[in-house]
Amino acid sequence: MRSTFKATLLLLSGRALLVSGQSCPDIYIFGARETTASAGFGSAGAMIDMIIADHSGASSEAITYPACGGQTSCGSVSYADSAKAGTSAVATAVNDFNTRCPDSQIVLVGYSQGGQIMDNALCGGGDSGAGITDTTVPISDSAVKMIKAAILMGDPRYVSGLAYGVGTCTSGGFDARASGFTCPSASKVQLYCDAEDPYCCNGSDAAHHQQYVSLYGDEALTFVNNKLSATTDTTTDDDTTAGGQTTAVAKTTAVAETKTTLISSVVAASETAVTGGSGTACAALWGQCGGQQWTGATCCSSGTCQAFNDYYSQCLN
Repeated sequence: MRSTFKATLLLLSGRALLVSGQSCPDIYIFGARETTASAGFGSAGAMIDMIIADHSGASSEAITYPACGGQTSCGSVSYADSAKAGTSAVATAVNDFNTRCPDSQIVLVGYSQGGQIMDNALCGGGDSGAGITDTTVPISDSAVKMIKAAILMGDPRYVSGLAYGVGTCTSGGFDARASGFTCPSASKVQLYCDAEDPYCCNGSDAAHHQQYVSLYGDEALTFVNNKLSATTDTTTDDDTTAGGQTTAVAKTTAVAETKTTLISSVVAASETAVTGGSGTACAALWGQCGGQQWTGATCCSSGTCQAFNDYYSQCLN
């Protein structure tokens, strides 16, 4: 584990400075990477960059999850376990953010397995391939309301006939939705899948699976921009009440309360991060916490450390 006590304090210090200088962003983008991609946004990153370029001040966050399909490079976590953990991670991240910033608009961008976990979290319906039997939407109603657009690229849950399906595929992916499935947030979603793709469709060109941003990026950006423009709050800080008092006071108070809450969360996180085990920072939820030749944290700041095999243990709920 590369994190150190010093690095943790520097990171938390940076977050504290951000919180003290800014309120919640108007737009917040969650991105989820594809299988075996390194931690971060993976192929979803290019789409996220396009959105941010059109919306100054927008912020983004990568979903932390295994993004694995049994490969040793990602700890040999099975695809099903990875997708299940990822679905939960999306719901937790979105719900927590919405609690902190209830007025911020949210955009979801997921690529391949990253699209699947966002699909599961936003549309519900269960996922037998990932061992998810609960068919309810795990994202809260208040958070769903603030999700304005979801861009899913190469999502293996694709099936022909979806109202939000875009592309040339006329069949389905290896974990396709049931024919006739209806997502309760369908109007907010665009799922891109072409016939050549062997993961979201039944094609044989794996390289095509990586082409969706170049093929459909501009179209997806237009969709996102239209959804965000349709819900932009036009109220200004100069609006006044009947008594002549401006709403600026109320807004300032709300911002101050939000900052206080976020700073408290940062402090709590710092206390958790530096008190686990024998003084070593504990791994975050979904992080590695053990295995042969593992030299990092062996405790979890959230969840419990569960062993998948002799070489990989992970913090899970």
